[in-house]
Amino acid sequence: MDRHAAIRLDGMLLGARANLDGIAHYMKNNLSPEEFSELVMSIGKSMHALIEISSSLHLQFPDIVPKELLPPGD
Repeated sequence: MDRHAAIRLDGMLLGARANLDGIAHYMKNNLSPEEFSELVMSIGKSMHALIEISSSLHLQFPDIVPKELLPPGD
C-alpha cells in the first residue's frame, strides 16, 4: 500500500467510526435501556475493528497519524 492510499483509507475509516458513534448516540436516545445494551456491543466491536485497521496504517506510516492522536509535545 502506498502512503496516499493509506491516508485516504484512514480518512474513510474515521468517517465510518463517526457514523457508528452517531448510531450509538441515536440508539441511546431512542431505544429502551434493554434494547440499547443489547445492540451497543456490536457497535463497539465494529468500532474496535476499524480502530485496529487505522492503527496498522499508523504503524506503517507514522507521519499520517492525526495530530489529535499524538501525545502532548510531539
